[in-house]
Amino acid sequence: IPVPPKIRNFRGRLARAQSDTRKLDEAVRECRERIRSARRPVLIGGVELFRAGAEGDFLQLAEKLGAPVVTTLLAKGVFPMDHPQHMGIHMGPFSAKPIQDRVRSADLVLAMGTQLTDMNLGAARPQVQREHAVWATGGRVNVSFHTYTDVKLGDFVGALAEGKHPTFREAIAYHDNLKRKPARKASLPLRINDMLLELNDFLEECPDYHVVAESGDSLFGGLELRVQGPGLYMAQGYYASMGFGVPAALGAQIGTGRRPLLLTGDGAFQMTGMEISHAPRYGLSPIVVLVNNAGWQIFRPVSPRTDLLEVPPWPYAELAQAWGGVGFRAETREELRDALRAAHEVRDFSLIECTVPQDDLSPITKRYIRESARKAKAGARRKKS
Repeated sequence: IPVPPKIRNFRGRLARAQSDTRKLDEAVRECRERIRSARRPVLIGGVELFRAGAEGDFLQLAEKLGAPVVTTLLAKGVFPMDHPQHMGIHMGPFSAKPIQDRVRSADLVLAMGTQLTDMNLGAARPQVQREHAVWATGGRVNVSFHTYTDVKLGDFVGALAEGKHPTFREAIAYHDNLKRKPARKASLPLRINDMLLELNDFLEECPDYHVVAESGDSLFGGLELRVQGPGLYMAQGYYASMGFGVPAALGAQIGTGRRPLLLTGDGAFQMTGMEISHAPRYGLSPIVVLVNNAGWQIFRPVSPRTDLLEVPPWPYAELAQAWGGVGFRAETREELRDALRAAHEVRDFSLIECTVPQDDLSPITKRYIRESARKAKAGARRKKS
C-alpha cells in the first residue's frame, strides 16, 4: 500500500485530545478540597504518567505535599527511586508490609495514571477504598464516587501541581522485600536474595547505570533494584514476553549513551542473548548479570513436567569472551562483588554468570506463586462443592 511522502517524512508530534476545561477546573477544585481536609495522604504513580509526559508535574505535586510516594509495577521509575519521599513499589499483597500498611491507613490516596490490572494489584482486590481515593487515568478522573470525563491525565496533574497545597510531614523510609537479617556470609553459595542486595550496593556505589530487567523471575527480582540518580529502569511489565532483555539493553545504550546493567535468566538469554555479539560492533558495553538456575525456574513450581523447563548448559562466560566481551563466573556474593567491580572498569561488554540453586527464586516471585497456588486450590474446592 503506497504511503504519501508527507506521512513517511513526518517528524513532529500528533496533537493530543483536549480536556473539557469546565470539567477539568471542577475536578481540580474538588481534589484540592480533599487534599486540604486530609491528614495522611499518599500518592501512587502509574504508568500513564509516562505516556502523558506528566512525570515532572507529578514530582512537583509530590514535593509540594511532602507525602509518601509509591509506584506500581508497571510504573517503576516514574518517580525518582532515590528520592526521600519514595517508599517503594506497591503491588497489593506482594508489597513490603510497611507499604501495605501505609496505603491502607491513608485517608486520601492520589492515584495518578494507575491502571487497575492484576499485576499492579497483586492479583487481588484493590487495597484502596474508593471513598478515600482520587483515581486519574487516561481521560477520566474519579474523585471518590464523582466521575469527570473528558479530563486528560496530563492536564489534571499539571493543574493540580500548580498553586499552594498544605505540606504533610512524616518520616518516610524506603522498603523492599529483600531479607537482610541474619546476614549471610559472603563466602556462602549465592542465592538470588543475596545477588539483589549486592546489585543494589553496586548501583549505590556506581549510580550512572540504567537498569534493564528481563521477563520471568528477573521481572519480579528487578522490582527490588533501586536505580540511583539519573538512571532509568526498563522492563516489559505489561506483556512480560521473554527475550526482551539483551536487545533492550543494546537499544538503551544506543538511545541514551548511558551504560546499562541487565538482569536476565538463562532461559530468556538463550532466546535472544546471542545478540550481545553485536555490542563490540557498535561500541556498546552493557553489564549482563545472568542468573543460571538451569532452566525456566519461574514455571517449575506450577508445572507437572519440569523436564520440559530445562535448558542446555551453555558456557556463558566463555561465550562472552568469544563474542568480544569479558566473562565472569560468580558462585558466592564475594565473587559477584569482585566481578561487578571488574566489569565496571572495563569498556567492553561484560557477562557475569551467577550460579544459584535450581529451586531459588526472588522474594516476590515466591510469594506470587504461593498465593496463586492457594487461589487455584480454593477454586478447585469450590468447583467440587
